Amino acid sequence: MADKERIADSLPEWLPIRTKRLELRILTHEDIRNWSRSADDAEVNRYLASAGRTFGIGNPDRVYRQIEESYRSLSALHLGVFLHGGDQIIGLCSFQRWDARGGKAELGFALSHEHWGKGYATEAADALAAFGFRYLELERIQARCFVKNAASLRVLEKIGMERQHRPEFGFGVKRRDDELGVVVFTLTRENLEAQA
Repeated sequence: MADKERIADSLPEWLPIRTKRLELRILTHEDIRNWSRSADDAEVNRYLASAGRTFGIGNPDRVYRQIEESYRSLSALHLGVFLHGGDQIIGLCSFQRWDARGGKAELGFALSHEHWGKGYATEAADALAAFGFRYLELERIQARCFVKNAASLRVLEKIGMERQHRPEFGFGVKRRDDELGVVVFTLTRENLEAQA
């Protein structure tokens, strides 16, 4: 079981996450305001199950307060995606439904439309998954994706996630996901180590 207090104290040392081309870092109020313009793009939010609610189209101030609270409680970890040396947010990558006791979280990501097709989503998602296993002591990462979202399905497969035919969720969730056309992918620490 992860020690959330120790993790909260250490996050400033561990972040930002740097990859070959990207930085994943704590979001500022201005980042959220800038992201809300991208999230207002119909192409960007088409497959975000909670686009209007979580990403706060039209209400970036409320979203920032929610994200700040999720940092404090560590119920989620939302990071902005930036090109190295850049100040303009190009996307979000996050762990939601973070259960420290159970060692699991749900991975999510979104990019501004002009940054699609460049491998940034794969790079960000892969880096956050590795971060989750190494620093957040996760044992299992899940992701939900609309079947029609071929690009995100490819991202999940590229980072080693496997489609689950019997998702390990509570009563009724699988049926709801089936009705919405959502599939569930999982990556475990054990599977990641076996791939290495």
